[in-house]
Amino acid sequence: MRNNPYKTELKVARSQRNRLKTISARLKEMSCEWDGMSGWLETESDRLAESVDEHVKALEEQIQDWAQGPDSLNDD
Repeated sequence: MRNNPYKTELKVARSQRNRLKTISARLKEMSCEWDGMSGWLETESDRLAESVDEHVKALEEQIQDWAQGPDSLNDD
């Protein structure tokens, strides 16, 4: 990665991935707190966590592409 032109992007993406994983875990904890009190809030918290998890997956795919360098990227 030393000569990778996406070095900055990788640094930011990895940092955000870690933060998003923490957010997802906290949302799941919050969802559990609503168990037995509000099914709607429990469900919505779960949905929000799932959305964050989907974003993490997309970010991980982008990280893999950037880590491989510019020769491996496809034009979108």
